[in-house]
Amino acid sequence: MTTSDMLDQVNAAISARLSGGAVASYSINGRNIQYMPIPELLSLKKDLQNQLAAEKGGSRNYAKFVKP
Repeated sequence: MTTSDMLDQVNAAISARLSGGAVASYSINGRNIQYMPIPELLSLKKDLQNQLAAEKGGSRNYAKFVKP
């Protein structure tokens, strides 16, 4: 799975959670499922965006030097 695919899935998960299409956790017949909290999804999204930018060569850091 590519970074772009993972980013698409994270965006879909965030959209589903925000629109009420998915819950944070649920239990069926004694089996529990918990999804990542929104803050963790947003953090993962940012990490994937940075990784994708680095893969495309778009990750740049800038510094400004001034006389003291």
